[in-house]
Amino acid sequence: MSCLKELSAAEMPRERFLEHGPRALTDPELLAILLRTGLAGRSVLDVARALLQSLPGENLGHLGETTVADLCKIKGIGRDKAVTLCAAVELGRRIARHRVRRDNPDFSSPQVIAEYVMEDMRFLPQEQFSAAYLSTKNQLLAFQTITVGTINASLAKARDVFRYALQYNAASVVLLHNHPSGNPEPSQEDLDVTQYMMEAGEIMEIPILDHIIIGDGHYVSLCERGYV
Repeated sequence: MSCLKELSAAEMPRERFLEHGPRALTDPELLAILLRTGLAGRSVLDVARALLQSLPGENLGHLGETTVADLCKIKGIGRDKAVTLCAAVELGRRIARHRVRRDNPDFSSPQVIAEYVMEDMRFLPQEQFSAAYLSTKNQLLAFQTITVGTINASLAKARDVFRYALQYNAASVVLLHNHPSGNPEPSQEDLDVTQYMMEAGEIMEIPILDHIIIGDGHYVSLCERGYV
C-alpha cells in the first residue's frame, strides 16, 4: 500500500505542514494528510488529486456536497476515509459558524447572517427555506430549516415560521433561502413570499427584519433592496 512515507521528502505533506504551516500546502496535500494512504501503484497524493478532479470545476468548495457514498466511488477511498473527509468538512462548517457568532453578537446585519449560513447553504442542490430567530438585542437564538424545495407561498407556510418564533420566544425573524443556480437575484415568487410573511409578522407582532437570498459566495438582502 502506498502511503505518505513512500513519497519523496519534497512531497511529504505532513513534514511540509510541520515546517511551513498549513497555509503553505496545496489542496491535494491537505487532502492527502486526511486520506493518509494511497494504494498499490497510486500514491496518496494521486488519490487526493483524483478526488479534486471529481468535483465540479475541481472546486474544493463542492466537497461539502459529497456524501460517504459519493466519495467511496473514487478508487483509493473507502468508507473510513470517506467518513474522515466528511467529518473534516463538518468541523470546518461548525468552526466558521462559531467564529461568526463569537465575533458578531448583533445578528441584525445581513452580512453577518449571510456569513453564518453561507458555507451550509451555498452548495445545496435544492432550495432550502430557513429562518433565523433573534432576541430583543438581536442575538441569534436559533436557526431553523422550514421547508426544502421550490420556494412559494404554498410551501413556505407562515404558521411554521411563527410556530418556531413562539417556541424560541423570538423578538424578530430573518428569512433565508438559497438559489442552487448560485445567482442570488430575487424572483417574483421570492418577493411574494416576503410580502406574505411580513403581513403575517404584523399580525403576530413578530416583525420580519429581512429576507436574505444565498448564492455561491454572494447574497442579496431584500431589506437592503428596499423590499422589507
